[in-house]
Amino acid sequence: MIKSYKNNIIIFYTAAAVSLVFAAFFDLKIDIWLNNPENAFSIWFYNTGEIPCRFIMPFAGTVIYYVADKNWQKIAGLLVNLGGSAYMGTYIAKHFFVKENQLAFGIVYGIGFGVMLLLFGRLVNIPEKLKKPLFILALTGIAVMCVQLSLIEGMKYLWGRMRFRDLLAQGSYDAFTPWYMINGINGNKSFPSGHTAGAGMSYLLMLVPFVFDKWKNRKQLCFWLPCIYTSIVAFTRLVMGAHYLSDVTVGGIISFSVVLIAIAILEKRKCFE
Repeated sequence: MIKSYKNNIIIFYTAAAVSLVFAAFFDLKIDIWLNNPENAFSIWFYNTGEIPCRFIMPFAGTVIYYVADKNWQKIAGLLVNLGGSAYMGTYIAKHFFVKENQLAFGIVYGIGFGVMLLLFGRLVNIPEKLKKPLFILALTGIAVMCVQLSLIEGMKYLWGRMRFRDLLAQGSYDAFTPWYMINGINGNKSFPSGHTAGAGMSYLLMLVPFVFDKWKNRKQLCFWLPCIYTSIVAFTRLVMGAHYLSDVTVGGIISFSVVLIAIAILEKRKCFE
């Protein structure tokens, strides 16, 4: 499985390494040059960029509910669906709907979305041979998402890097720190980029060719689509003044690496054979 993406992996990490070296010298200058927080294109991806991460649990829970053999697994799938949908709903409410009663609205909206997924699932005929691979894929998605979120949030607090837009608000660049400097917990959370990491959960698409026979010859598509999408989200975070080049680079590295580790574990355990 990993060998199928060997060249892509080399390209990704080479580009990431070059980006980090470049960022060590030009992080601040790039943001100064690109800064345009009113850019409509960037605002759109601010609102939608993390959707790949937020959709994992609703869909994974639905899959588990319909492919699991044991009742307790079905119940767990139902809870994952509803809880994950509520989590997704709060994101949608924050970025697209009213500000008043936002939390309550988001939870109700999200749970409604989850219920619709479950009802739609009743219409899908899942072949018996696909049930185990889909079950594994759903569990992998949940695990990858949890690891990614934990790493991102932990590093954000540890690094304590001030965002570019906060530097502008202060009227000085004196508080800028390079990406390799750890500042400790201070309320600043620029490094690494959560939006980019959330978008990078789309790299889970790389697992699809090993589950569905029709996708076996589309491995390159399953790498480049997530790569392009994540890169677009990353670029818009620079334009918005929310992150630096190094922030988005490391956010992307984390998501891609966690997915690769998951693929390696699945390959070692021969889960899709």
